[in-house]
Amino acid sequence: MKKPVFVDTAAWLALINKSDILHEKAKKVRDRLLKNDSQLLVTDYVIVEIANALSKRQFRSTAIQLITFIQTSKSIQIVDIDKEIYSKSWELYCSRHDKEWSFTDCTSFMVMKRNGITEAFTSDRHFEQAGFTLLIK
Repeated sequence: MKKPVFVDTAAWLALINKSDILHEKAKKVRDRLLKNDSQLLVTDYVIVEIANALSKRQFRSTAIQLITFIQTSKSIQIVDIDKEIYSKSWELYCSRHDKEWSFTDCTSFMVMKRNGITEAFTSDRHFEQAGFTLLIK
């Protein structure tokens, strides 16, 4: 296995939405990561974001299929946000008045730091602001 890569909500949504302007780029990144046998990492908070983004009736079955895939895939590790990550993420959130980082972003950053992950499969510029490398540009 190669070094792990964090997969953010933006990547999952771009992959499933064929009309997303980043759909083709996201597919190329996904294909490269699979070819390289990369370990993909996601948090339970990202899964909540996916479910929330796809909560309308017309997207509900897509959300269920995607989340079930994430939960059952052997190449995807789900990290639960524990009290330590939660506390550190809240400290980060409170200390960065100059940023528009969501609390979920902050939890993702803390999980990435804890696991030594430098690359984020996302187009979310907040990850770049936090010092990580974006895989969708």
